[in-house]
Amino acid sequence: MPHLDDPTLRVVQQAHQVVTARLDELRPRLLSTYGRIEADTKPDGTPVTSLDHEVDDRLAQAISEALPSHGILSEERDTVAPDTEWTWIIDPIDGTSNFIAGLPYWCVSIALSIRGRVVLGVIDAPALDRRYVAILGEGASRDGDALQVRTPVDPRDQRFAYIPVMLTTGTARRARNAGIRLNPRVMGSTALDLAVVAEGTAVASVAVRPHVWDIAAGSLIVHEAGGATIALRDEPLLPLRPGVDHRALAVPVAAAAQADYARDLATALLPEG
Repeated sequence: MPHLDDPTLRVVQQAHQVVTARLDELRPRLLSTYGRIEADTKPDGTPVTSLDHEVDDRLAQAISEALPSHGILSEERDTVAPDTEWTWIIDPIDGTSNFIAGLPYWCVSIALSIRGRVVLGVIDAPALDRRYVAILGEGASRDGDALQVRTPVDPRDQRFAYIPVMLTTGTARRARNAGIRLNPRVMGSTALDLAVVAEGTAVASVAVRPHVWDIAAGSLIVHEAGGATIALRDEPLLPLRPGVDHRALAVPVAAAAQADYARDLATALLPEG
C-alpha cells in the first residue's frame, strides 16, 4: 500500500487538524438544527438548507485561512474542479433530506486531494456520534478504532439475508428479481453508506448516480479499510480532473472488499444501457 512522503504527510496532518477543529465547532449547531429547519429547492430539484451553506462557508473559511493555496470543490459552492495542486472536495451535508426530516443518517463529507488523488477523507456523522477518518497509507478509523471491510459472502445465499447491502431505491427494487438475498438498505447518504462498508457492517454499497463529493472521502476510507470502490460505465469520478464541472457528472459507483465482488453485484443490480 502506498505511503505519503514526509512533506506531503505533514500537509495532510495539518489539513486534518484544521477540519477536525472546525467540525468540532459545527457539531452543536448541526445537532440543534436538524429536523427543525425549512428547506429550499435547488434548480435540479434537490433540497438545500441554510445549514448546507453555513457549513460550507465555515469549512471554506477555515481552509482558506490555514491553507490559502488550496482550491475547493463543493456541491454548494464551486462545482468546477480548480486547477490547483491541492483540492478539497466537500459535501457540507450529505443526506440533506434526512437532515430536514430529523432522521439521523446524514453527515459532513470532506476529502483532500493532491494532483487529483484523494489523500485524506473525513466523514463526520454528528447525530450518530461517529467520525470516520482515513489518510492514504495510514489506515482508516472510526473514532480512533481501526476499520476493516467485511469478507465477501455469496449474495444469493439465503443464510446471509441478515447482512446489509447499501443501495439506492432503484437498485433495491431490482435486488429480489436479481436473486440477491442480502438485506437491502436505502438510507439516503452515499457517503455514510461507504463508511458503513468500510467498518464492516455492510458487505457492499451500490449507488446509481453519485457525484464526486458524495464518494471522495468514503472511497478513501473504504480503500484504507482494505476494500475497493469502483466506477461503472463512463469515466470515473476520481482521480479529480481540473476544469470538469462535477454538477453535470454522475457515475454509478460500487464498493466492497474486492473490486470484482463489487462489480458483479452492481452488474446484477444496475439497469442495462
